[in-house]
Amino acid sequence: MWKIAWRNLWRNRTRTVIIASAIAFSFGLMLISMGISADSYARMEEKAREATGGSVLVHGAGWWEGQGSDVVVADPGPVMVRAEGLPEVKAVMPRVIINGLLSSARGNEAVRLSGVVLEREQPLADLRDDLVEGAFFSREYDAPVVISEGLANRLNVSVGDKVVLTASRVDGEVTRALFYVSGLLRSGMAGEADLQAYAPLEVAQEAVGMGDALTQVGVLVSEVEAQDEVIAALQQVEGAQALEVLSWEQAVPEMSGLLEFDAAVNGIYFVVIFLIVLFAIANTFLMAVMERVREYGLLSALGVGPGQVGWLVIWEALYLALVGMFAGFVLGIAGHLTIAQVGIDMAAMGVGDMEMAGIAMNDLVVRSHLEPGRWLLASAMVLAVVMISAVYPAVRAMRLAPSQAMRFYE
Repeated sequence: MWKIAWRNLWRNRTRTVIIASAIAFSFGLMLISMGISADSYARMEEKAREATGGSVLVHGAGWWEGQGSDVVVADPGPVMVRAEGLPEVKAVMPRVIINGLLSSARGNEAVRLSGVVLEREQPLADLRDDLVEGAFFSREYDAPVVISEGLANRLNVSVGDKVVLTASRVDGEVTRALFYVSGLLRSGMAGEADLQAYAPLEVAQEAVGMGDALTQVGVLVSEVEAQDEVIAALQQVEGAQALEVLSWEQAVPEMSGLLEFDAAVNGIYFVVIFLIVLFAIANTFLMAVMERVREYGLLSALGVGPGQVGWLVIWEALYLALVGMFAGFVLGIAGHLTIAQVGIDMAAMGVGDMEMAGIAMNDLVVRSHLEPGRWLLASAMVLAVVMISAVYPAVRAMRLAPSQAMRFYE
């Protein structure tokens, strides 16, 4: 039957090409869409990790809610040593985060000053990529600070000018510290990104009398699957009861929820596509069966049983599915490789920087990311849909009475 089915497939080339094209375009566009979605999710997760400070965040208990200067990791040594000893950990980033006012002769502006070790931050994000003027932490100054262009414009300062930070110390007292602007960063979107400033870790600690304490220890995990293991390990260190250990999803639940919602919408979209393909192909198969009623009647009259007639239709559907999916895979992989290499520049289409769940999305070049597991699952589902669509036409072919079928065109 499989040989007859293959020959039957090409007796009506137009019909075969139409059905195979429908399968190919549906399958190919689905693969391309999955590749773009996977890249978009990965990019949003990466931006969320950058914005929050890592895959896993360690603070003093309750800091994330209020972010006050009086809540610190008083003894960060055990946490950092434990994190650095875990094979899943890619980087450990000590930070001091100060919310205060930055002043110049022109006035005052809110600022979020992060004291960092520049080399430790590079695995997460190279902060120097956004530098537009000056240098990061120039040795020319005792207390260098790098601020955003927007902040510099509002304060009317440039590289080399003095600014004064007013903030709360760990003991609650208000303090003032002098800094020199050593560099300017490309401004982010209106909001927290445009209030960001950076200083060397030791300088920031000294500015608010923090000593060796830290506000935050950011941990970058190499594999997403290992994130929960890292959290569990850090919760076991000495003094962990005075700490809060959060994943980036817990720190920014809005972004995590947004990703889950978008994934659910994509799932509904794929289900709708599957249903459209199923009914379209089933309708085409049914028309093909009804056009060949006399042929099936002749086969039955020659001794071919109803089951064999049904299997003939199923074999034709399988061949059509394989031909269509092969063409669709070629289309999908070609689209994936093109988009992965060239990208789709959304900025060129008039789409500006966006903010999602408070996180700036400023790299708007859409690319594609191949996930073999999802592609295999999609392939299996498309094959199943095509085969299901052939069941009803096969049943109709099996139920044709030979005597009636032979007189169908008389």
